Amino acid sequence: MQFKNFKIHVYRGYVQNNYLVEYNDKILLVDGACRPDMERIAVFVKEKLGRSMTDIKLTAVTHCHPDHAGAAHVLREKYGIPVAAPYDIDVWYSGIGGFFQHLSDTFQANFMALKMKTKLRRLYYRRKLNPDYKLFDNSELPLFSDWKAIHAPGHTSHNIMLFNKENKLLYIADSIIDTGGKFLPPVPVLFPSEMKKSLLKIKELKPDIILLAHSPSPFLPYNEEMIDKTLRKVDAKDPIFIRLFYLISKFTGEYRRRREKL
Repeated sequence: MQFKNFKIHVYRGYVQNNYLVEYNDKILLVDGACRPDMERIAVFVKEKLGRSMTDIKLTAVTHCHPDHAGAAHVLREKYGIPVAAPYDIDVWYSGIGGFFQHLSDTFQANFMALKMKTKLRRLYYRRKLNPDYKLFDNSELPLFSDWKAIHAPGHTSHNIMLFNKENKLLYIADSIIDTGGKFLPPVPVLFPSEMKKSLLKIKELKPDIILLAHSPSPFLPYNEEMIDKTLRKVDAKDPIFIRLFYLISKFTGEYRRRREKL
């Protein structure tokens, strides 16, 4: 899709939509994708765009989950692509609780792949991202100052969204899941009150177009109804199978520290 200063290309990754923002002289990779997506990204850039992987100047990671950070490590190692991410991203998987949380999240991503009838691939990636650039609320992205990080916790303690004000374009990562017109909060929502505030931020920003990591329609015209529908479901009870994964999250040190502050 063509915008004022760039084109956005999207293709289906392992379990999520992957976005590449193409400028004349550089490319921004929006989110770090899954580990097996590295090969797909390289093929797409070289064959579809006719560009070099060295044209990707930054990977902007929104949170630590396998479908958002899994390829960032290997892309940096193989192609030297620096990573920008929330300043506290590496706290989430710290400690023994974080170790088991990391295993749980990796398992959940493969479970999603099975539901989507995707061939299972190796998803494992290092727990600590060690970003080259640390992003705070309203931080401009390095080398891409037309994009800002917007703090949007709820799914984890550190999630961000990415906003391009000039084009009124907002990448919301997992803040909303679209299952074909049915809008849902992500799984899990570990901090419901913060999740609601993050969803209300979308209303405040009033984007024209929303980009979703999990949607059959990767470019969605914004309307407040999608936010309202998601807000109503934040406090709904999940199935027992899903609630078992929540129990693992509650053993992580960062979860306990965050809950004490709320």
